[in-house]
Amino acid sequence: MTRSSSSGLFEAHLTVEDLDRSVAFYRDVVGLEPAFELPDRTAAFLWAGGHGSSMLGLWVEHAPLTLSLHVAFRAPVADVLDACERLGSAGVTPLSFFATETDEPSVIGWMPAVAVYFRDPDGHLLEFLAMLDSEPRPDLGILPWSEWTEIARRENADIGRYTIGWHHGPRSEIRDLFELADDSAEQIGGYIDLGRVLVARDVRGEIVGHLQLVPDRENGGAEITSLAVREAFRRRGIGRRLVEHALAVGRAEEVRIVSVTTAVADIDNLRFYQRLRFRAASIVRDAFTPEAGYGTAPAVDGIPLRDAIRFELTLDQT
Repeated sequence: MTRSSSSGLFEAHLTVEDLDRSVAFYRDVVGLEPAFELPDRTAAFLWAGGHGSSMLGLWVEHAPLTLSLHVAFRAPVADVLDACERLGSAGVTPLSFFATETDEPSVIGWMPAVAVYFRDPDGHLLEFLAMLDSEPRPDLGILPWSEWTEIARRENADIGRYTIGWHHGPRSEIRDLFELADDSAEQIGGYIDLGRVLVARDVRGEIVGHLQLVPDRENGGAEITSLAVREAFRRRGIGRRLVEHALAVGRAEEVRIVSVTTAVADIDNLRFYQRLRFRAASIVRDAFTPEAGYGTAPAVDGIPLRDAIRFELTLDQT
């Protein structure tokens, strides 16, 4: 049987006690567009995000026991940041992720997303949410917007402490970085001396990260064959800077395509390269086998390490 794919949630439904009160709330406070009411006035439907985008249904139900449900509405970041003030002006109490009264949004680090919560007249928990264009930070948990921006400010200032340049010494000096990126000594031995290597150095001149760039003549481009940052220096934007530097080199040298291959099981890497605008190009089945030097049944975060995915980025020459 062929499994159909879903491209998003189209509609959600809530039970309410007073239809007129709820329609007014979702129209005036949440900002939805009324679409249709049943002739017997037992239900109303509102568009979220404009006609045909997604829909919320409100159904009148009188019952001694009620459920408190949760619905999140996607919104621009600027609107989420203004939501506490707007909700307060409408007589609605803005809430944090932990359901406490707040005057600023919460940031959900693992997504990452910024959100403000509030309740409708029937007690349903509603949310304005916007995805953030930042690397996921599950290590930060859930925190107020002001703390998130302060951490970002400190870490962005920290980026200026690192310089990117070519490595001119023997590759054996930085083999441990290659070993952070690849578990197979056999594979590393086959490519460690190929191409060129960019390194990131801290203010002391110590190498804290690397990127290997190898010509890919078959595809008229270049391939990132190894990339790693030492654990103590991760989540500071160093890996992104190494890739961006490599892409700038590619543009200057009129490289057409830059590719990279990573494990399908490595969710962090999949997210990292796609945020840098790389697109999936092909799957390499059974890339990580004992015969290739990867031991018996290795895994990443509990996911079997078997297949690899090749990403490509077509470079503009501007």
